[in-house]
Order: sequence, then structure tokens, then C-alpha cells
Amino acid sequence: MRLLVLGCGSAFSDTGHNAGYALDGRLLVDCGAPAHMLLPRAGLAVDDVEAVLLTHFHADHTFMLPLLLGARGLSRASPAPLHLAGPPGTREYVLRLLLTGYGRHLHDLILERLGLECTTLQDGSDERVAGYRVRANAVVHSTGPSLSYAVSDHDGATVGFSGDSSLCAGLRRTVALSHLMVCECTGWDGPVPSHLWREEVERLMAENPDSRFLVSHLQERRTFPGALVAHDLLAVDVEAPPRVVPEPPASLRAAVVES
Repeated sequence: MRLLVLGCGSAFSDTGHNAGYALDGRLLVDCGAPAHMLLPRAGLAVDDVEAVLLTHFHADHTFMLPLLLGARGLSRASPAPLHLAGPPGTREYVLRLLLTGYGRHLHDLILERLGLECTTLQDGSDERVAGYRVRANAVVHSTGPSLSYAVSDHDGATVGFSGDSSLCAGLRRTVALSHLMVCECTGWDGPVPSHLWREEVERLMAENPDSRFLVSHLQERRTFPGALVAHDLLAVDVEAPPRVVPEPPASLRAAVVES
């Protein structure tokens, strides 16, 4: 599974585009970055996106979505449908963005062409989205429903997404499921309200030594010992570790030899 970072910056920083990630060019996770421009720069096509998965409804995670929908829905006469997934209210929120941004005519046209069927996720959900297994855990953020996700491909390789979160039980459950954890690190030198900062991410890393971490949602970019530091258009390949088959107990091995 290949993860492409479309945007690594926090809401108001100049470190990079706002939050956005793509898995294999098929599943977008958040759309604060201009995905309709950045996907082609990475050799991917907007038409290949099958679904958009939202962690929560803040502007820096969602406000480029109407542009992506327009690029997808108006690029050809018969575009393929696009699926949405996210917390309760996702479809209504996205349609409101379309209506506010483009008016009734384009809202109706894009809706007609893309369908925008939606899978509603909540704490404990375990669903298939665009062929991926998506497990959702509620996290504590500032306002509205917020979810973290563990997204697995058919081989079991799993990428976790914190979304925006404080240190909480739901986030820990997602980290424990993930081979690569895309974890926000908004602050470096001290706590940030409703977000994570360096020492909290270090605590998660110590609790999960078998998981790799990619820190993103950055106020500024610094080195982070033991973790990858995101930048826009960074690509990372993720594989499930090989399964270790335990040796049978000595008593069983002896029985096999004797027979």
C-alpha cells in the first residue's frame, strides 16, 4: 500500500498544504489540500479516486473538497460515482459546502453525476470503503464528531490516521492497529489545546515500539528522532510484517518424529 501525503501543514501554518492523504490513489483521507492539483503532480488521476474519508469537519481538513468534486464531476460526460465516508452528518456537510461554494446549479449537477453515497462511521465501526477495511475510533478534539482510522488493504498492511486529536483512548486503539501511524504533531515546545504535541507523540511511540510513525499537521518542520517527518508529496510504502509461525512445542515435535 502506498501512502501519499498531499498536505502536511497545520491549519494556519506555512509549512505545507492543509491535511490530505491518498492511499494507492484510490482512497483520500481528508481534503484540506488541493487534491485536484496535487494528485496529477504525483502521477495519479482524479478520476481514479473511489472514495473520500473524512476524520472531522474542520475547514483545514475539508474545504478543498468542493474543488475536487468539481474536477471529478465536470471533467467528462459520465464520471464514475464517488463515495463518501465519515462521521455522522458527513454527506449533509459536504452538500452544504457544495451549495455554499457553487450555488444550486453546480450543486445539483455534481450530485447527479457523482451520486455521493455515504458510509456513516462512528466509534467502533468496521466497514469496507473503496476495497479497504476501515476501523474507526472516536477521539477527543475541539468541536463536533472526530474519528481516527486504521485503514487496511487486502494484505493486512494498515495505515493509521489520527485526524486531529488529543491524547485519548480512541487514539491509542488506532495506533495499536497500525503498521504506520500518520500522527498529528501540531506543537513542538508545549501543549496545544485539542491537539497533540511532541512529548505526547513520543509517549505513543514508546507504547507502540512495533509501529512506525509519520508526524504531520505541523506548525513547523523539525527533526523528530525515531519518526518520519511529513512533507507535501512524500510517498511511503507500507507492508504488513511477515507472519511468524510459532514452533510447535517440543512434546508435539517428538510425537511427529516417532510416527
